[in-house]
Amino acid sequence: MKRSRVILVLAIVLILVLLPVLLFVSLSPKEPVYEGRPISQWIEQMTGSVGGTAGAVSSQALPQLIQQEPGAEVAPFLGRTLHRGRPLSSRLYAQWYPKLPVVLSQRLTAPNPGRDAELRYRASLILYYMGPNGKKAVPDLIYALNDPDQEARRMAATALGAVGADSESAARALSVSLNDPAAGVRQAAVKALGQNTNDTSSAALKIAGALKDSDPAVRVEAAQILKNFGPKAKGVVPALIQALQDSEQDVVLLAAQALGRIGPDARDAAPALQDALRSAGANSETTLR
Repeated sequence: MKRSRVILVLAIVLILVLLPVLLFVSLSPKEPVYEGRPISQWIEQMTGSVGGTAGAVSSQALPQLIQQEPGAEVAPFLGRTLHRGRPLSSRLYAQWYPKLPVVLSQRLTAPNPGRDAELRYRASLILYYMGPNGKKAVPDLIYALNDPDQEARRMAATALGAVGADSESAARALSVSLNDPAAGVRQAAVKALGQNTNDTSSAALKIAGALKDSDPAVRVEAAQILKNFGPKAKGVVPALIQALQDSEQDVVLLAAQALGRIGPDARDAAPALQDALRSAGANSETTLR
């Protein structure tokens, strides 16, 4: 009798333990398959150098996957890839692996942080190409803005711009990235912030701060975005007036155009615009001489 009770209790415990696992497996979305291969295998096959513009793809597998026009169902699996190699357990494993006995290390998979970073970059790159279909991966892209690899951070910011998150959390995260140590990441964050906001006036105030960035490409990007905002950038007229004194002529030109698009609300900029015009004329005469 006691034995049967023990068996019954163990059976109940086993059911209680396995039931949540079975429910999780059954309710989890199935991994999409393209040309007979799951999305994870497509990602694993991607190779080639990382960097450059978003369209510079050296991997052979990536263009093939993009040609399959992956839908929104792919986004969660790409989002998981953005965490690859970053959890504490993965970092500890990479740290302790070289210290393991040879007999043990030969039986284990060697950590490859460089490869992990490459695949995180490429996951963001696919999301960039997917555009709005990648919205389910927005939380993962926000997480990727803190990636230890600057190219992975840059691509995550670029992808957020293409996805068009329109979320407050994405705007906050991109605002933090405006202070990233890498100029390429800051530039991507400025552009993405201009594409990912329902509050243009608030975004303009944050982007205006990039008009003082140490990198001229970031300042040009900021001025371009503010120009695109038109009258909605009226709250940053003082910053645009200061930008008229920038050493980069493209910044001066874009700032002047931004003030012109703001219209009557930028009337205080008239004297500074006249000074900038005279300065531009004087520089032209000096160049001609």
